[in-house]
Amino acid sequence: MKCKATLKIIISVFVTVFFYKCSFENGNDQSLIQFNVSASYIEKEIALEDICDIEYLQLELDDDFLFSQVPQIVTTDKIIICQHNVGDILIFSRNGKPLFKFNHKGNGPEDYTNLNGLIYDEKSNEFFVKSDNKIIVYSASGVFKRLIPLNGMFINEIVSFDAETLLLYDDYDSYPTPFSLISKENGSVVTAVDVPKENKINVLYSQIEGENVVMLRAPTFRIVRYYDGYLLTDFSIDTVYFLSRDRKLSPILLRKPAIQSMFPITYLNSFIEAGNFEFASTVTVKNENNKLPRIFLMRDKATGSVYRQKITFNDYKGKQISLSPEAIANTQDSKLGLIVLNLVELQNANSENRLSGNLKELVDSSDKDGNDIYMLLHFK
Repeated sequence: MKCKATLKIIISVFVTVFFYKCSFENGNDQSLIQFNVSASYIEKEIALEDICDIEYLQLELDDDFLFSQVPQIVTTDKIIICQHNVGDILIFSRNGKPLFKFNHKGNGPEDYTNLNGLIYDEKSNEFFVKSDNKIIVYSASGVFKRLIPLNGMFINEIVSFDAETLLLYDDYDSYPTPFSLISKENGSVVTAVDVPKENKINVLYSQIEGENVVMLRAPTFRIVRYYDGYLLTDFSIDTVYFLSRDRKLSPILLRKPAIQSMFPITYLNSFIEAGNFEFASTVTVKNENNKLPRIFLMRDKATGSVYRQKITFNDYKGKQISLSPEAIANTQDSKLGLIVLNLVELQNANSENRLSGNLKELVDSSDKDGNDIYMLLHFK
């Protein structure tokens, strides 16, 4: 009888552990961050100053460093801008002074035919330029170093993961998992990141209007910096995973309802953390005034309550901003956000006495046709 009782206990423990493990791996554990993308939420106002320290920055005017793009990369000491149409890569100091630039757009073996994306590795001081089906690596001064073939991968997003590897999302259907780590030296797959995969979800909206096809899209963020690792989102599933620096994968967020059951679908663009809140955005794949509608949400970490965002700040009366992974996409730093403030809009607000503090001082001293002003948000 004693043996039978012991066996029952062992079986009970095994079953409990098994189902707990399955529940956790499938993102059903109640300890996960949760967002219901179909729910209606009330608006909650918070002050930007409560969740971050604000730094204002304006790049100097220079006829040799003209640009129309927003910064693609912000590091501890550099601001880097890609002029995709002409192929210029412009490097400024963090205090806004032009440092140097280079352009290798062309058809040669050491050139990029298109400037599809750019990564800067601060530690190795190297630039990784994505161009069609390859990555070209240049030194800090723009000298060619090596070529990394992408071997037919259809890469949507790519970031520097560590000293040896790049982390990427490959949208090509034949791959068993969309996320993988590839070598920074030769592009070989170091390891596939075992994120579950379901039937592919289309995040583009298409509609035939007469003889034309209307295509609508909104930002997608599948790889988002989070502390020392990255949040990984495949929109075909409901769980967001965290990939730590030591390459361990664990579920961290669960969205509801099941995306495979939705029509039209609403996808969740992961989240960022600041102060006492987690900030996310949802996108519904439907045509609403010729765009895909977006809703910006924030979740109170202490209570789990979710609200629609209303974020204001003292230096700009009447101005609201929204926070989501888009804010840190170009800094690749989970604690550093970037918001662009249009200079003409600021000048108009200044004439209406709506500016104050450091922002007003910077606008007052700006050239009439100066560059836009950047807000660097140092999240608490």
